[in-house]
Amino acid sequence: MFTQFFNLKFNPFTKEIPIDKLFLSKNLEELTSRLMYLQKARGIGLIIGEAGTGKTTALRQYAQSLNPALFQSFYFPLATVTVQEFYRGLALELGEEPKHKKVDLFRQIQSAIGSMYYERRVTPVIILDEIHMASNKLLEDLRIIFNFNMDSEN
Repeated sequence: MFTQFFNLKFNPFTKEIPIDKLFLSKNLEELTSRLMYLQKARGIGLIIGEAGTGKTTALRQYAQSLNPALFQSFYFPLATVTVQEFYRGLALELGEEPKHKKVDLFRQIQSAIGSMYYERRVTPVIILDEIHMASNKLLEDLRIIFNFNMDSEN
């Protein structure tokens, strides 16, 4: 095996690589810096890049680095669903029993996020992986569902 030939302690090319073993390239450092900015601003960001360049791995590193007393990450990789299915999946991720109507799901998700942030003082970090495959309807709803207090807060 190549690990023996190159005298490696582990396979550095596996998906299961621990985050503390990742190579900290300039690109990864820059992405981490931008994610930290989004964290401080409670903003919404989009990461784009070629397949296999480590976008999801970088997000995994970021999510695992968050202070669990202050942040809770939610990973949602399903982007080829309807808006209703997305809302149901997001409600489930947030620990909610999903309501049946879209308007009720919308309120339920916003309430769960608001409760987490304002009452528990924990900022939810919602990671939507492979979102480029989502429908335009879903993308339009993302902008709305993550706006709070009449669009004055993310």
